[in-house]
Amino acid sequence: MKKGDIMNPDIAKWQKQLVKCIRCGTCRSVCPIFQFEDNENTTARGKVKLLESVSDGKLDLTPALQERLFKCLMCKACAAGCPSGVKTDELFLNARKTLVKKNGLPLLKKIAFTGLRFRRFFDLGLRMGATFQNLVLKDAPGGRGKQPRIPIPAAGFDTRRIIPTMADKPLRRQLPSVNSVAAPKARVAFFTGCMLNYMYPEAGKALVRVLNHNGIEVVIPEEQCCCGTPAFTSGDQETGQFLAEHNINVLAAGNYDAIITGCATCGSALKLEYGEIISDATLQKKWEALSEKVYDITTYLLKIGYDTDFGPVKATVTYHDPCHLVRSMGVSKEPRQIMKNIPGLIFQEMKEADKCCGSGGTFNLAHYELSRKINDLKLNNAEATGAEILVTGCSACRMHIADGLNQRDSNMKVVHTAEIIDRAYQSAKKGGK
Repeated sequence: MKKGDIMNPDIAKWQKQLVKCIRCGTCRSVCPIFQFEDNENTTARGKVKLLESVSDGKLDLTPALQERLFKCLMCKACAAGCPSGVKTDELFLNARKTLVKKNGLPLLKKIAFTGLRFRRFFDLGLRMGATFQNLVLKDAPGGRGKQPRIPIPAAGFDTRRIIPTMADKPLRRQLPSVNSVAAPKARVAFFTGCMLNYMYPEAGKALVRVLNHNGIEVVIPEEQCCCGTPAFTSGDQETGQFLAEHNINVLAAGNYDAIITGCATCGSALKLEYGEIISDATLQKKWEALSEKVYDITTYLLKIGYDTDFGPVKATVTYHDPCHLVRSMGVSKEPRQIMKNIPGLIFQEMKEADKCCGSGGTFNLAHYELSRKINDLKLNNAEATGAEILVTGCSACRMHIADGLNQRDSNMKVVHTAEIIDRAYQSAKKGGK
């Protein structure tokens, strides 16, 4: 062990969490990866032991260690179930940051995260990607999305992987920056995130319609950028901090009663994780004020007392709890409560609804086959309900689950929670037709 590593102040911060672990192994029972790999190094307990060895000077900050620490979905199940209260999610994020400082990022991630800092360049790149996507991708059977024209040996594209068609025009270019209503009850900012903006604009528009229907004026800040989660969970603290500070300043500049998210990951970043990323005291105070205003769309609807005059929606649905909603933001009962109020809608709870689907952000790109095995368990449970529609509040989960369903040739559809609520309001306007 090098002296510089032993004296690393980041490593010293690990001690508070490392000493709590009593090696009980509870994390083994909830880790989605351990279920398939049966390797102690994949569990939180195993990773804690590795980090202890680093802290004791017995193990170096090697690329091999970095690879092991990154083989984790960051689903937070181990932290939520730890009887000793070890905050493994925070510990592993800090360890990733330390390892990246020492060993650097993979080239593709470095390029991608650098691009995130240049908001207009990033936006142009994705809009150009939408324009020319058909050069590399072709329509999947049944209009289910896109798949590569030729096998690409990365991220599962050498298989039948299907991804959603990128929108011809991003959400923030389809809607005005201010979506007004007569005599508004409140004025909120809608943090669209990347996937609702570029991949699922219809879900974003449904969310705005739902808020407008409830008398809420919706502002979509034009200067907002990626929440930064892909960067800081990959150990790129510098980029994560840059994006967090930008979004805090953008949102703090507006006079909003609330900040609404339709993305579990974005909501978790804005409400909780930015507090661990930013270091400037002034920005910290700004964030603390903003974080209290951040709500998932379903939580906010319950807060304001949403209109329950729904029209019937004749469908059988089930619900998948995204990790960042259920374990970060504590959102679970809210979407179920709203859906159960919709006439005609039959809600069927799936087994292990709150278990990770295997997406894990960039995890499914690096470990696609493993992520598919984890997702297969989710799909088995979902299909066992007999539901026609799977509802979720995370676009990354939606994309991953839909890919698995498509590869099974399943007829089950995946939609955002806001789309189901919007459908019920539209049904009421049409007299239940």
